[in-house]
Amino acid sequence: MRKNLTGAVLQLALLVIGTPVAYLVAFPFGLTAKSLLPPLGLLAGLIVSGVLVKRTNQPVSGPLTGWLVFGAAMALALVL
Repeated sequence: MRKNLTGAVLQLALLVIGTPVAYLVAFPFGLTAKSLLPPLGLLAGLIVSGVLVKRTNQPVSGPLTGWLVFGAAMALALVL
């Protein structure tokens, strides 16, 4: 039960924290391919974490992978 709760909190945190961060990073660039990376990374992270939660016995690994996907998209947007 504790792992399920931790996984759910991590997934909720990805949504609550990721949404404003994605748009704060994307907003200054206008509508470009670079500005689409953070929101797409957030969406991909949420999808990946949701799929992995359902397919694995470790509910925490899904949201952690979702955070990793989101972080990679943010890093790529900042590097470009």
